[in-house]
Amino acid sequence: MHFMPSRRRTHGPNALAGLPDAERELIARLAAAEDAAAASLGALHGIRATLLESGVLLYLHTAAGGAAWGLFESVRAGQPRAALVQNVARTALVTCFVPILMVGGVVTGYNRINKRTDSVEEKFMIYFGGCVALYPASRFFAMVEAFAPLWLGGHIVGFGSFFTWTLYTESDLLKSDSALLKGDAAQGK
Repeated sequence: MHFMPSRRRTHGPNALAGLPDAERELIARLAAAEDAAAASLGALHGIRATLLESGVLLYLHTAAGGAAWGLFESVRAGQPRAALVQNVARTALVTCFVPILMVGGVVTGYNRINKRTDSVEEKFMIYFGGCVALYPASRFFAMVEAFAPLWLGGHIVGFGSFFTWTLYTESDLLKSDSALLKGDAAQGK
């Protein structure tokens, strides 16, 4: 659940009138915390919030993991500088864009289409189409593998880096909504 106030639109003074007192207090406390964070960081707050909430930070971690893995494998294999640079650049590029395309694009597209279907026939067509699409996807991944053979290792390093970072910073990304609300309620007492 995300209770951050929107700066772009206002709903009027009675927008929260139908909510219980505890929820209104929680919203007011979170809004005050958001305002304090925005005041302390200035323009950087919006950039930081965008990076965290949009998933861009995940893609940056996967790109950095790909670059690190390409560098590590190239140095380990004793490859010349041109191959090293190529492995670093290609692996970083692929490990960044595969999650964007496959997770961001395919999963988002599937969820949008799936929400619009109700009948058994429509569901069958979606699932059958998804299964049939796996065959050309195997050819796509063969091309990806030929272009950047180190991408999977870089992908693993990048995701490991991202999840280590979320654990280290105790990010809300790893917490359920109920745990977040319980924590906010405990802080308010």
